[in-house]
Amino acid sequence: MLGTEIKAVWPRLWGSKAALALVFGVAVVSWCAIAQAASEAPNPTPVAAAASKRNGASKENGASKEKKNDPGVLSADLVTYDETLGVVTASGNVELIQGERTVYANTLSYNQKTKVVIASGNVRMFEPSGEVISTEYAELTDDMANAFIDNVRILSTDRARTAGNEAERRGGRMTRISRGVYSPCDLCKEDPNRPPLWQIRAPKIVHDSEEKEVRYKDAVIEVMGTPVFYTPYFSHPDPTVKRHSGFLAPVVGNNGDVGAFARNGYYFDIKPDEDATAYVTVFSKQLPLLGGEWRERFENGRFNLSGSVTVSDLTEDVGSETVVRANAVRGHLLGDALFDINDAWRWGGTLGVATDKLFMRQYYRFNENFLTSRGFAEGFYGRDYVGINAYRFQDLRSGDVPDEPFVFPLAQYQMLGEPGALLGGRWSLDTGMLGLSRGSGTDYTRASVTPGWRREFRSDTGLVAVLNADIRTDLYHYQDYVRPDLPDSNGKTASARTRVHPEGQLMLRYPMVRQGETSYQLIEPIAALTAGPRTTNDLRIPNEDSQDLEFSDTNLFRLNRFSGYDRLEGGQQATYGVRTGVYGLSAGSASLFLGESYRFSHDNIFPNGSGLETRRSDYVGRLDLSPAQWLKVSYGFRNDKDDLAPRVQTVGLRTGIPALRFGADYNFQDAQTDANATGKSVQEFSTFNVTSQLTRYWAAGLAHQQRFSPNPGPASSSLTVNYIDDCLIMQAVGQRDYSTVPGVSKGLTLYFRFVFRNLGEVITPVLTASTFSSGGSSTNTGF
Repeated sequence: MLGTEIKAVWPRLWGSKAALALVFGVAVVSWCAIAQAASEAPNPTPVAAAASKRNGASKENGASKEKKNDPGVLSADLVTYDETLGVVTASGNVELIQGERTVYANTLSYNQKTKVVIASGNVRMFEPSGEVISTEYAELTDDMANAFIDNVRILSTDRARTAGNEAERRGGRMTRISRGVYSPCDLCKEDPNRPPLWQIRAPKIVHDSEEKEVRYKDAVIEVMGTPVFYTPYFSHPDPTVKRHSGFLAPVVGNNGDVGAFARNGYYFDIKPDEDATAYVTVFSKQLPLLGGEWRERFENGRFNLSGSVTVSDLTEDVGSETVVRANAVRGHLLGDALFDINDAWRWGGTLGVATDKLFMRQYYRFNENFLTSRGFAEGFYGRDYVGINAYRFQDLRSGDVPDEPFVFPLAQYQMLGEPGALLGGRWSLDTGMLGLSRGSGTDYTRASVTPGWRREFRSDTGLVAVLNADIRTDLYHYQDYVRPDLPDSNGKTASARTRVHPEGQLMLRYPMVRQGETSYQLIEPIAALTAGPRTTNDLRIPNEDSQDLEFSDTNLFRLNRFSGYDRLEGGQQATYGVRTGVYGLSAGSASLFLGESYRFSHDNIFPNGSGLETRRSDYVGRLDLSPAQWLKVSYGFRNDKDDLAPRVQTVGLRTGIPALRFGADYNFQDAQTDANATGKSVQEFSTFNVTSQLTRYWAAGLAHQQRFSPNPGPASSSLTVNYIDDCLIMQAVGQRDYSTVPGVSKGLTLYFRFVFRNLGEVITPVLTASTFSSGGSSTNTGF
């Protein structure tokens, strides 16, 4: 982040402004703050007078004294010397080098008596800082520390331009420009005399190279040649400054919960490895919000902490009653840290807490259901990995929700052997421990050890065989567990269980490839036989991490298709499928996979609607088409094994060129994953987005999410408009969330952001392309 210090004393603004002036005026007003007028630099003396007093200058011009003794190098086509006047005149391709400064001119004269150099005709002065000064006439002292320049033009190292009627430099430090203008914008190539997109005009501009600051007196900011804002004092860092304390670019807008808002921040450049930001957001419906961020880097890591606080009324559901807490203190904290302990170990964590469930949604439009806090330490030893984690979750969902557990430890140690180290294959060893504790509900601890082995065989005919085996050993200890098959039990008895489950798999693949002139074709049948002891998934063991089951082509061939450790897939089953595709040698591809599995036992271990609840599974597959770079289509599916009715359908489409891109996603799930449920829970929705690079500088994006089932209707919409060029960024975002959350207004949320190059910049997540690429469904926005 780049901050910029801006000080301003405001006059009262009367009368109405044009629409353009009002928009930019609001943006610039947010930049400025009331401050005491800084003292002005002393008026410089003319160059000749400065030269006559040069020998009397002492400490202030000590640096200049040293530089005046540096030998000067002069070269030209013709050099003459007038002994009577003591004047050296050079003409034609004149080049004068004095220390770190160089002057080019058509004609140059040096008066040995007054020690004044006069350069004229296409004068270019190259400064030690990298600036290039252009003029037709300049007077300089022989050490070039003092100068008078007529009709000056300055090109900075960042391509910004400054021009004025005249300029004077004192002591190599202070440069004063009279009746000057400043702008980082490029000039119009067709009409260089046309005003730039924006510029600062002032009767007096002072550049202090020691303080690295540019100051303006009676500054007027013009947009496309139209004055939009006046301030008696204004300042910003010079181009040599990478970071500088000061005010940041503003964000303004409107939110249905808090009303119209304006956010302005101040950036603190504390140290090269440490900075901070403080901001205040004012609202039309709420009291102001105070926030800040602190960042610091160390030799072995980094740290970041942000948060905010305000006072407002809070409506909460307490049991069956709705309670309003007046003037409640509300806020949040977010943070992350990562530190290296040594070459093998590191530790870190994340922090996410809020005072209540609604704060993040109301003030930041945070649409996630949880805030997560995590602490961890992990080590890396070649192919081995060890990690220890602790988690804490804050549930932001409305209504009565179960207590989220405190997770500690979540530890794992994974070892992987050398290829061919054991019976020609590779061994592995996975160990882990999980501990969960709740204020009310099940507390449990699980320790697991899983040794494994894998070997791949390849025949001369191209057949590939893979052997894979492991032995799961789990030890459970739990209490306060209410079994789903015994809901009337009090669940207060502590218990321990041990489980050992070996399993193995033989997979055969036979890839067949045909090479063509422009493409190659692939057909690969795949079959696998998996075997293990039969299991009914003992309900005496709690199920904490295997409740979310999504059967698809991605987990068809896994030994255990449950998502976690608490549930196992036992028995014997055959899995088979085919993969085929056409792949262009230069561009374009098409691929298809189709498969299913068959379980030999009659055990019903999977939940209803999962696609695995019967001996034969549903058909799963995926189709990917990319005939050209501008078109990509993907289709994932799960169809009923009996009538091929769609159970899960996902479609993705991406097409277009930068001038117009279109994307669409469709999701359908006709399933019920609750083993005790009798009905279906259909989920169906689509997301659409369109983006366009309208011109070189203008871009726009539109996104929408539509629900079809349950609760048909729009879910969210967003529109983003960006203007980005070399000197100005303007962004506007409009978002509408149609979801119903108790205590949170739906309404329309608007954000506006203006960034004037070199005057300050801050990047806010709400104003990025992800705002509309996600369809507005999970965008986290903030003020």
